[in-house]
Amino acid sequence: MRMLIGGMALAVLAGCSLPASLVPGEPNVSKYSSKLPKDYASCVLPAWQQEIPKTTQTAISNGYRINAPSIITADEILDVVKWKDGSRISLYQGPPWAKSGALRKAVKDCL
Repeated sequence: MRMLIGGMALAVLAGCSLPASLVPGEPNVSKYSSKLPKDYASCVLPAWQQEIPKTTQTAISNGYRINAPSIITADEILDVVKWKDGSRISLYQGPPWAKSGALRKAVKDCL
């Protein structure tokens, strides 16, 4: 019985992380780059894939979304959209204990 309750609790917690894939409210990091979205995403994607091989990139309105999936918590998501003569970068990360410093560093290194 305890295992059943524990399993249900784990399933509920896992379910809580799924909607975060839809990009929650405010970004953890918001920056601007003089690079066009395509060029900026081309810099970040290989660095993220080196850390999390299942990282993907998809086209969104006016730019790209890079998604690094997480088994334990919310995915780490980077939106790169056209902004004036460059790009606006928005990084969404999960709870503080689950954030990847390497992914955040790649975001800053590619600016």
